[in-house]
Amino acid sequence: MPTDASSIAEKTHLLLNQPAALAGYSLHGWEHLPRAELDAMHLLGLKQRFAELRDAIPMLKKLADGTGVETIEQVDDVVPLLFQHTVYKSYPPALLENNRFPQINQWLTKLVTPELAEQVRAAEVGACEGLDDWFAVMDEAVPALRLGHSTGTSGSMSFLPVSSTEYQKNALVRRLFVWNQTGPDMPAPDLHVAYPYFRSGSSGHLRGNDMAVQVLLKGEDYFHAAYPGRMSSDVLYLGARIRAAQARGTLDRLQISPALRAKKAQFDALLADMPQRLEQFFEQLAEQLHGKRIYIWATWNMLHGMAKAGLARGLEGVFAPDSYISYGGGAKGMVPPPDWQDDVRRFTGVKRLHELYGMTEILGSHMKCEHGHFHFAPTVIPFLLDPETGQPLPREGRVTGRAAFFDLGAHARWGGFISGDEITVEWDKPCPCGHTGRYVVGAVQRYSEKNGGDDKITCAASESVVNDALSFLNQFEV
Repeated sequence: MPTDASSIAEKTHLLLNQPAALAGYSLHGWEHLPRAELDAMHLLGLKQRFAELRDAIPMLKKLADGTGVETIEQVDDVVPLLFQHTVYKSYPPALLENNRFPQINQWLTKLVTPELAEQVRAAEVGACEGLDDWFAVMDEAVPALRLGHSTGTSGSMSFLPVSSTEYQKNALVRRLFVWNQTGPDMPAPDLHVAYPYFRSGSSGHLRGNDMAVQVLLKGEDYFHAAYPGRMSSDVLYLGARIRAAQARGTLDRLQISPALRAKKAQFDALLADMPQRLEQFFEQLAEQLHGKRIYIWATWNMLHGMAKAGLARGLEGVFAPDSYISYGGGAKGMVPPPDWQDDVRRFTGVKRLHELYGMTEILGSHMKCEHGHFHFAPTVIPFLLDPETGQPLPREGRVTGRAAFFDLGAHARWGGFISGDEITVEWDKPCPCGHTGRYVVGAVQRYSEKNGGDDKITCAASESVVNDALSFLNQFEV
């Protein structure tokens, strides 16, 4: 493959805008992009994203002005500008608790590009009585933006501004894996999705379902959800507030409207019935989709529950052997039994389960190969930071540190993100699987778990610069 400057520029354009096309719409091409070319594309793509967004996104401009970063010459130059994960939930909690969505929109305008900021500012959200109302209004008023939120396990919700185009690019890359795609003209297979949760919602992991139907499947009839309706963001947030209030001992002071209490009562009943509902769901699919090619993404415990229920009824080898089953994350505090994957393979009939490492804030997923290594998605630039100083660690050898990323696919927001994960990266030695990308060796560990629940992120930028930027983010017009 040529490596001249014009070729790298053309390929970088594809990496930023049509990443699946860069690989020739081929899974083999995606996993075998030459390292030297990918490094060159990463640097050029990072330079272009920074030049486009440095003065366009107010929060980034504030941070770049404070650190004096005017240009990017090497990939590590961007490290002082990587956002902490707390940026996306840095709004005053009282705004959300009191449904002050015009002020939340003001906060949001400082995290997106000017075109989107103008539409966000103009959205009529003053009458919204909760998150469900707000997301519905925003989806209609700003169709190019698909806001996603976190689960709010910490007691507050992160709001991530992702564009519809970003979701589409990500779905086209996912298709490479799920279809085992071999080229642009490969016809769509008779693929069904079995999704053990809600069909729709505004949480980050539900936002991609619409695009999955459009890009992966032949239509809505091929998407089978355990709960065909919409997950209420209001109920999720209320649950987070209740947990936080219990931890503080202030539950008696929590104000909850009768309507929201009724919503939560319905959801609690649904959760109590979930194990039985999922068993029935997968049993029904085993009959309805027997022998068909399916795609499932879920947590390990959901997959194992499905398998145990099926095996108990004598069901084995239910789906087509070339079905694609992936999992990531998991149930906190639960340890997988050693034979859970054997149970899932025996029930489903697939030979291999696909584990991925990812997070809501970065759309690219890092897939685990047969040698147990997570290979970084080509659209994502990985970094390792010193957990004490926040400074970048060497990009050579085998190094352990705090994981940080730059999502080159992000164009409506800034793609730099510092995670709460400790990982070990092999920068030089090729993986025996043949995948050309750098990869994670060993387990991914949360610093909060390692440090007894505490994880204070130290940034390469000075604390005063970070605090000034956060203060700017939370200045509101009256």
